[in-house]
Amino acid sequence: MRITEIEVHLICPPYCDFNALQLARYHGAWIQRRAIYVVHTDDGLEGLGESIGHGPDADALREKYIGTSPFDWLNAEANLAMNMACYDLMGKKLGLPAWKLIGPQHRAWIPVAAWTVAQEPQAMAEEVRQAAAKGYHWIKYHVDEMQDVIAQTEAMQQAAAPHFKVHYDFNANSNYYTMRPILDELLKFPVAGRFEDVVLGTDEDAYRMLREQCPLPIIGHHVPPEAMSKRYVDGTMAGHAPIGNAVKDAAVAERMNMPLMYQQTGGTINQAFLAHEVAVFKMATIDHVNGCHLWSDDVVKEKMPVVDGSVAVPNGPGLGVELDREKLAQWTDTSPVDKGRFLIRIRSAGGPTAYVRHDPEPAGSADNLRYHERLHGQSIPGRPASYANPLTSEFWDAKKDPEHFEDLWQATADGPIWKEER
Repeated sequence: MRITEIEVHLICPPYCDFNALQLARYHGAWIQRRAIYVVHTDDGLEGLGESIGHGPDADALREKYIGTSPFDWLNAEANLAMNMACYDLMGKKLGLPAWKLIGPQHRAWIPVAAWTVAQEPQAMAEEVRQAAAKGYHWIKYHVDEMQDVIAQTEAMQQAAAPHFKVHYDFNANSNYYTMRPILDELLKFPVAGRFEDVVLGTDEDAYRMLREQCPLPIIGHHVPPEAMSKRYVDGTMAGHAPIGNAVKDAAVAERMNMPLMYQQTGGTINQAFLAHEVAVFKMATIDHVNGCHLWSDDVVKEKMPVVDGSVAVPNGPGLGVELDREKLAQWTDTSPVDKGRFLIRIRSAGGPTAYVRHDPEPAGSADNLRYHERLHGQSIPGRPASYANPLTSEFWDAKKDPEHFEDLWQATADGPIWKEER
């Protein structure tokens, strides 16, 4: 069996309605867009893979893979999307589900978590309600310096059922002095479930002190490999890991008896591959994230619904999902959500109200809303950056402020503006 052709289709399926505009304005089009890989072999099989964003260099992919066998790429340590397609092809060739090519099965259902972006408190409450309605027990989000995580949690607590939990990702950019009181406050809420990347990944002493004082799990993503062997995190996370790296992470976690989770963004093709991986990784017990729920439609015939916080591992062969060519054509060359003109309004309790533009589209700008430094260059007055400052940020446009928006838009052309609230 040899690879003879690789189709790459750029698609832009619709987001779910309730937060489509927020996602588009926060991160831009790159998350809404996906690249679908259809890999053909000389015996008539097709393998499926996918990635988010504007897609790969298709010519470079063809040069690397055409003429090779999918079996040449067992446990490959590069290109997660092609990993998916190769394991799909190998499973179809052998008539086996993909997990049988990775290892013995430990579970037939895998735990999964919803994912979203940080928003004002009531919007976060709605995220919790929507996630729970889809069957999730957990939601993960990156906490922003532009929001008050305590106020967000108060709102999420009111919206959450007793079993629902929140996974907080603190971006690995802080320190013990800043994070200790924040974690103490969050521990007062039953909805708080676990904390990720609470301080710099190399700050081993801070991790150890926080773990001694915090009864909830603290896990590491942007931490060095020795974080597991030195045991200064309770669990670990592998982000967008090619299959070879994912296998190594799983082996170390099992040897250390340490839970781990995987995070890789995409639709149902990606979720199917994630399920096959996690089916065989014994310690992969922390709810896994892939963002499959963000879109209201997809390009495969299967749905993979969330049932009681988990999704079933497909039975195969291969990934166990089938391409829907009509849907593929429908969502090819469609346009992302129209963001319109908008500003970020930042209101600080007892301080000024600021307005600043945010363009998530340039390279490296998609995460600018997480940090004061990247959003406005520390150019407005306020407290030192923290995740629990009493401020609220929201998207501001002519619909919310028909009287003043045009003037604000013009005034922010050269940078942020601010004014004292009376």
